Amino acid sequence: MKAIQFIEMTIGNMHQSLLSDVEGLKNEQLKWKPTHQANPIAFLFWHAARAEDETVSEWRKKDSIWKENQWYLKFKLDEKSYGTDFQEADVNKIASLPFHQVIEYAEKVFRDTQIYIQSLDEDKLDYTPNPERPNWTTAQMLNSLVISHGWWHIGEIRYVKGLQGIPWQKKS
Repeated sequence: MKAIQFIEMTIGNMHQSLLSDVEGLKNEQLKWKPTHQANPIAFLFWHAARAEDETVSEWRKKDSIWKENQWYLKFKLDEKSYGTDFQEADVNKIASLPFHQVIEYAEKVFRDTQIYIQSLDEDKLDYTPNPERPNWTTAQMLNSLVISHGWWHIGEIRYVKGLQGIPWQKKS
């Protein structure tokens, strides 16, 4: 297996985990927080997709799905927001978005990421796309800013599900 295939498989598994972890959850479960300062599942899911969208679009040197398809207008949010430095009211607003639309947005982001990965050549994995970060290759950035970040939030989603008594894995 080549490195690009491995990265594509790893990110595909991450995307599938994000989607399956929220499948079938009720609005109350998506918005539930163990404390007022904690992040609910709906916010964590949105943020994981939104941050990936911003990161990959920057590498591709194109507008994000968020901007290109004007999701910020559909959700009545700031064009630049992606979930960092949010106050509780901001988090609650994100958690109250129509979740089927958040999933639709995320699926578009996930497809865009897969297209980007498929466009890479093995030799591009050692390329340094950001001169401000000369030690960060494409592979390192994919690992840190997409894969690790996504799995981090999957862990949080599963933890919040567990606090609600919801199994993180569906029984077959």
